Amino acid sequence: MKEPRLSATPAAIKRIESVRASQKQPDAGLRIAITGRANGAFVYDMGLVAPGDERPGDMVVETLPGIPIHVPLASAPYLDGIELDADLPFGAVRVNNPNALWLDPLAEAVQRLLDEEINPSVASHGGHIDLLDVSDAVAFIHMGGGCQGCGMAEVTLGQGVRTAILQSFPEIREVRDTTDHAQGANPYYQAAKK
Repeated sequence: MKEPRLSATPAAIKRIESVRASQKQPDAGLRIAITGRANGAFVYDMGLVAPGDERPGDMVVETLPGIPIHVPLASAPYLDGIELDADLPFGAVRVNNPNALWLDPLAEAVQRLLDEEINPSVASHGGHIDLLDVSDAVAFIHMGGGCQGCGMAEVTLGQGVRTAILQSFPEIREVRDTTDHAQGANPYYQAAKK
């Protein structure tokens, strides 16, 4: 697999070095993983990796001076060309990513269906539905905002989202909701008390 091209501003490098110093890990690398997509953007997980704590399946990119960057293989194509930046003195490191959200045309088409036909309607209830992945003919989605924990989430999924995806994409045989609805903080409709 091709190693992603990465760059960082001086502010990002200074911030990473500051975090390594405060954590007493001056030789630690930085791990960057894409954990999903939400609201039309990538969701990242970043953390320090001490020497010897490397994860199997990660590649190590040595493009930043003295800061090895650990990248999971699944994230690598979506991290090619990124720039790390930060607001000093205490701003978090952020990722400026020029890549499209999906390299797979089927996933891109499902995302477009969600963005153009489904999310405008659930947005009126304060919700949003994000595509996490399409794998082995299964579309994995996550319901957020007013949809998470909503008493009508199963109806929205069963009669709206699932039906729209399965009718539009015959190559998808299942739509799986990955949402932990028990964690919903502000559901649009409260679930009925049992």
